[in-house]
Amino acid sequence: MSLFTSTQRRLGYVALGACVAALTGIGAFRPADAASTATPTSFVAIEPIRVLDTRVTETRVTDRTGLIEMRLTEQIALPSGRIVDLIPASAIAVSLNVTAVDGIDRNGFGFVTVHPCDVATPDTSNLNFRTGQNVPNAVIAPLSPDGRVCFAVYGSAHLLADLNGYFEPISDTPRDSSPTARYSDNEIDNLLDDKADSDVVASLSEIVDGLSTDAVTTDLIDAIEFDVGELEESVDSLTSDVSGQASSLAGLTSALETVESTLADHAYQLQRASDSASAPHRVASPPSATLNGVVSTGSDIALRLSGLPIITAGTPGGDLVVINCQDLACSSSTSVTISDSDGDDIGTAPSITIGIDGNPVIAHHNITDSDLLVTACDDDTCSSSTTTAISTPEIDGITPDVTIGRNGFPTIAHQAYDATALPRVGYLRVLTCNDRARAGTGTLSATHATAAAGDAASQVAAGFMPSISIGLNGFPVLAQQVRTHSGESVTSTELQLVSCNDAACVGDNEHVVVLRSGAGGNVGWNPKVVLTPAGTSLVAHLDGSTMLMTECRDTRCDGRSETTIASDGVPTAGSIDLQLGATGQPIVSYTSSSDDLHLAICHPSGCTTSAVTTAIDNADIDGITPRFVLDGIGRPVIVSHNGLGDITIDIPWWVTPR
Repeated sequence: MSLFTSTQRRLGYVALGACVAALTGIGAFRPADAASTATPTSFVAIEPIRVLDTRVTETRVTDRTGLIEMRLTEQIALPSGRIVDLIPASAIAVSLNVTAVDGIDRNGFGFVTVHPCDVATPDTSNLNFRTGQNVPNAVIAPLSPDGRVCFAVYGSAHLLADLNGYFEPISDTPRDSSPTARYSDNEIDNLLDDKADSDVVASLSEIVDGLSTDAVTTDLIDAIEFDVGELEESVDSLTSDVSGQASSLAGLTSALETVESTLADHAYQLQRASDSASAPHRVASPPSATLNGVVSTGSDIALRLSGLPIITAGTPGGDLVVINCQDLACSSSTSVTISDSDGDDIGTAPSITIGIDGNPVIAHHNITDSDLLVTACDDDTCSSSTTTAISTPEIDGITPDVTIGRNGFPTIAHQAYDATALPRVGYLRVLTCNDRARAGTGTLSATHATAAAGDAASQVAAGFMPSISIGLNGFPVLAQQVRTHSGESVTSTELQLVSCNDAACVGDNEHVVVLRSGAGGNVGWNPKVVLTPAGTSLVAHLDGSTMLMTECRDTRCDGRSETTIASDGVPTAGSIDLQLGATGQPIVSYTSSSDDLHLAICHPSGCTTSAVTTAIDNADIDGITPRFVLDGIGRPVIVSHNGLGDITIDIPWWVTPR
């Protein structure tokens, strides 16, 4: 670069200042480099190769206990049988394409988590599936220090994994001693920026060198400097105005989106209320189906993998009947009756779910022998089955509630009590099966309650009408009513949420939260608990004639809110059931004060926002002990009875996802 004259320097500074200002203005719109303390890495792509296929061994991955562990930084056996070296020991993460095949969800949720094996399975998902779906997704997963990656499934599925690359740290070797050493992305950007700045200065120098002082004067240079200064001030002012207008526009856009969402929600609620008021649910398609003279001691419903309902009920003769619906509304059906060889009354308070093999599992109570019974069906119609009795010195199996645990087998909450204690002292118990209820039933937890686990001296009784769900950690979450007696009288009751600290709910370290308490015996009547996709609990329950919803704001329910859903529930004659709808909105079926079947539907954001209650039927006495499942498009399929032994199937057709 040549030396500048005095006049040339001044002109050069003006030109250089204008150009730098222009570059600065452009640079203001470039994203700033984020500060990072992570180890710089580089990605190495390889030809995709299948490293996992559980279909080869016909072994499904089930409920986060059957973890698949792979050490990818050493020789591995591919599904084809070849032994290969795939990635170096220096790799710290891998790029995979993971597919869940023939997924079976649990409680409406199924997902796959891929994580390094040196950490516990996190409460996150890399892909989500519903029953019957095949879902792929790209996954970048860190490796444990010894090169392992683990695959976990909530629900059940076959897993495929294709490896297409890996990440390894960038070498720290000095660049002047190794021509192959790599630069980080930030270093490359800085080198390019320095090169661009050098090119700009060189170009300006050549331009200034070529200027003739005969063509310009000092006054002209001063004028140019003044004009440039004013231009910079104008640009700064304009930039500030544009920034303020952009902020205002963003605020208006957000407000408009909120208004549009609110209007859409209101329109949806009004349309749903109009549909339910003007069009009875009992229409020609789909019809309701009445099964006469069947139920005496309660009923329950589940949805088979075929999408058709299966119903279980206790008969007046003490048997257990299983009804297989041939269509969604059960207008035609077949039935199987399960009887005890000794003539025991075994059909009391049945609860049904679908196992990971697609076959029903039923928990019910033997009144005669005071035992909990578990019936595992051999096919999806229960044409044959095996019933196992869980016998203890106590009276077990009162009002059982069954779900599928993290091991893929039945987990059952029920009440037990000591017949020798007066007044009757109840306990909350959990049965965790180790098989499909055939041989070796599994772990029967100790009794659980507050105040010394149910204590005759303090006259505390627990475990009334328990409800069970499974948390994202695979451990049971239960809702129960706990009563305090004075002699034969109930002086106070509590609604409790119990979060177990292990899969079998053994030990005495469960996390117990009292959601509601009060005098008398009404608080927390017939609670139902479900888990949201975020892992928080929703509990529907009754207090006298009022139905309430408690929404937990964290997994331990240390923060929560309570909302009144309806003021015509009947805790003494009916019951309630709770499920999450297709868009995550809570749906509750319940019996009204006039013995009618009702349905309450909350807003997708929760019951604290809004809830619509609708009478499903009010012709005669009906809607006793309503239980329901959701069909393939999110409509409730409700089973209830009229107190005279007649079962009714109801499908509120207007309840569909938004």
